[in-house]
Amino acid sequence: MIHLSQRSSVISRTSRTLFVAVACFTLSQSVVANDVDDAPLRHRVDIGAIFLNGFSADSMIGTVGYTYNLTTSANFNVAVPYLDPDTATGGDSGFGDTILSLSYVPSVEISANPWVPRTVGTGLSILAPTGNVNEDRSLDAWVITPYLGLVIPLTDHFFFAPQLGYSHSLDKVVGDVDLRLAFTELGFAYVSDKGFWASYFPRFAFDLECDDWAIDHRLAVGKMVTRKFGLSIDYVFVERFNFGSDIPDAHGFDRRVELNVHFSY
Repeated sequence: MIHLSQRSSVISRTSRTLFVAVACFTLSQSVVANDVDDAPLRHRVDIGAIFLNGFSADSMIGTVGYTYNLTTSANFNVAVPYLDPDTATGGDSGFGDTILSLSYVPSVEISANPWVPRTVGTGLSILAPTGNVNEDRSLDAWVITPYLGLVIPLTDHFFFAPQLGYSHSLDKVVGDVDLRLAFTELGFAYVSDKGFWASYFPRFAFDLECDDWAIDHRLAVGKMVTRKFGLSIDYVFVERFNFGSDIPDAHGFDRRVELNVHFSY
């Protein structure tokens, strides 16, 4: 990581952990493919648990999300994390900030199967500060994230999904800093006819407030147990850096494991 500017404010580690939780909703997670069934599924409910092995402490965050396919080229998603004070923050347990996303991808047909990411192609995500900031469950500001991307089929089973995005807070977030984060993601994915999928998504993030950058690596595998029920696990290396501040955190990567249950209908 590179630190070039001089700023004094710093986001707390609990708030940065919360941002990791909400960021996982706005970035691609899996793969895109045509539905293997003649009648594509249009609804999906995702329930998961994120286990974060961080620099200062370990934490666990629950996740709940719903995806609705408006057409075979567009979907809408709403998602919210649930934080446990025993392992994440010192406050009461409860829901955090809500993420709303609208995506459009004309290059392939998409369904509500779990290998289709919550955000895919081109679209817009909005973080609404619905969490309790006094309990460390909110960034305390609206965050707008437009993103531009493509889905390029390489074969019948392999896909390439590049994406560019920019997160902008409309007010100062917790820690009295502005969030100005640009990112690019290069997704490589495989989906089999048997409902098995695997993917690798490296993501490069650049903080415009302090000229700092970081890279994350996401590996994911999943399997449909039935046509409407699936399981997946993601293993993520998250590079540490302080959003909006030149004060360096300890160099290295936090490790995140995400266990997910998917219901499509």
